[in-house]
Amino acid sequence: MKKTTKRFLYGIIALAGLTATGVKIASALQKKQCKEDSKNPFEGKKVIFVENEEDPENADGVRGHLEPVSASAYTPSFYDKYVKRGLDIVLSFGGIVALSPLLLGIAAAIKIDDPGPVFFTQKRLGQNKKYFRVYKFRSMKMSTPHDTPTHMLENPEQYITRVGKFLRAHSLDELPQLFNVLDGSLSLVGPRPGLWNQDVLTAERDKYGVNEYKPGITGWAQINGRDSISIEQKSKLDGYGVRHSSLIFDLKCLLGTVTKVGHDDTVVEGGTGAMEKETKKQEDYTGTTPKQKKKILITGKNSYIGENIKEYLNEYPDYYDVEIIETKGLMPTVELFRGYDVVINVAGIAHIKETDENRELYYEINRDLSVNIAKNAKEAGVEQYILLSSMSVYGLVTGHITKDTVPHPINAYGDSKLQADNIISNMENDSFKVVIVRPPMVYGKGCKGNYQTLRKFAIKSPIFPDYKNERSMIYIGNLCEFMKCVIDREDSGLFFPQNREYVRTSAMVRTVARQHNKAIAMPSVFNIVIKVTPLTLVKKVFGSLTYEKTELIGKYNFNESMELTEGYERN
Repeated sequence: MKKTTKRFLYGIIALAGLTATGVKIASALQKKQCKEDSKNPFEGKKVIFVENEEDPENADGVRGHLEPVSASAYTPSFYDKYVKRGLDIVLSFGGIVALSPLLLGIAAAIKIDDPGPVFFTQKRLGQNKKYFRVYKFRSMKMSTPHDTPTHMLENPEQYITRVGKFLRAHSLDELPQLFNVLDGSLSLVGPRPGLWNQDVLTAERDKYGVNEYKPGITGWAQINGRDSISIEQKSKLDGYGVRHSSLIFDLKCLLGTVTKVGHDDTVVEGGTGAMEKETKKQEDYTGTTPKQKKKILITGKNSYIGENIKEYLNEYPDYYDVEIIETKGLMPTVELFRGYDVVINVAGIAHIKETDENRELYYEINRDLSVNIAKNAKEAGVEQYILLSSMSVYGLVTGHITKDTVPHPINAYGDSKLQADNIISNMENDSFKVVIVRPPMVYGKGCKGNYQTLRKFAIKSPIFPDYKNERSMIYIGNLCEFMKCVIDREDSGLFFPQNREYVRTSAMVRTVARQHNKAIAMPSVFNIVIKVTPLTLVKKVFGSLTYEKTELIGKYNFNESMELTEGYERN
């Protein structure tokens, strides 16, 4: 017993000695790397970003510069200063020892794939904007242009090695940063350190006190959107992480990181810059205006989509004059539609259980009323008729839908919509343009239907299967923007508007739960059962049902749309 105790004590002493030695070596390496780096003139200061076209373009793709406004006044808590640092030292050293076979294997793979250095260092902003060098496994070819951020490269994929692509997708290129944790320039958990010349990010983070905090390998923003979110969103999330720093919170971040490794769909080559370039492309697509002011009538007062379209178009009073009317008991007449340029018909019944008693009601509203509105609108001289149809006309629970897919409705709702689509489409001529819009599941703040069911489950349930599927969905703000574009371009034809990204059901559930501060476990143990089950309900939830990507609306990406729908907790 005494021998065992002695061996244990000797082991502890040896580990402590090795850890101390490791800290000294890592610190020495960091000091050597930073010798050539001049001191950041904004170290210890809060800054703002001032745009100036005469300045060179920074790593955020914006011309401008930083200006100091005040001194930083951050005082670390006992946990951050002592407990967290102690855990960082022990866990990073233990991680280096435990992962040493993997680290050596990756190093060998890099050498074989593309001869050259195994590691590379990059100048980043540390705590209080102090410069430091971050360590990474090299994932780019030796021919990659020097001193150019990945997101500013033209087609960055061409510079990534085969091994590098795998490393970046699984975040394994970040493993050498355990040495940064050991030398004290990084923590395991904290906001990801920005590039030294990401001026917009630096200034935005100062609004939330992020730059005063020690950066980390992973953090709250990393597990809540990563590359898919904007600089502003990322800074807000990092600010939340800084304010909630604690042992429990850090463990939550680490656990969230572990669960994402290998299946993180928020890794985007080119990072935030690439996302913002894509957003700009989309703005070029959607940023249209009508040739002249349009007078618009929406049929479907008190409907979720109709009211949202009206509110959205009213933000442009110089271009649209919008009215909305009730359709319950409506007897369409020519005079009702006279003087309008566009009629948007969103009237219809849905989300009620179909019975023998109410079956005919679907046809009375969804087909007959829609056709009568179209006939009278055409006779009144309306130039464009937009009919809100449904994905249900295809009768599919799972599958991929293209413009060539033949509709095959399986219920009165889908059949009544399809009949209306066909009749009204045949009414089109040179002076009466017909637009048929078949959106997938619509979601947004206050939305009813399937999203509400999913939302309630996400808030209440402690568990949900992490099944990999893909669903076409559209955020209400994106649908409204699409409707605006159709009007502005004076389109006609059949359209499948949807978000730019397909959505995984488990990702939506996870996001809703997170935004309501609810813990939800997502095991994959049920996946085999889900895959083979013939139950229609299971297929509706976990099956893949997608449109071909033709009309992609990206005014709001998935994370932005979910924040607007549910709202991140701000306290």
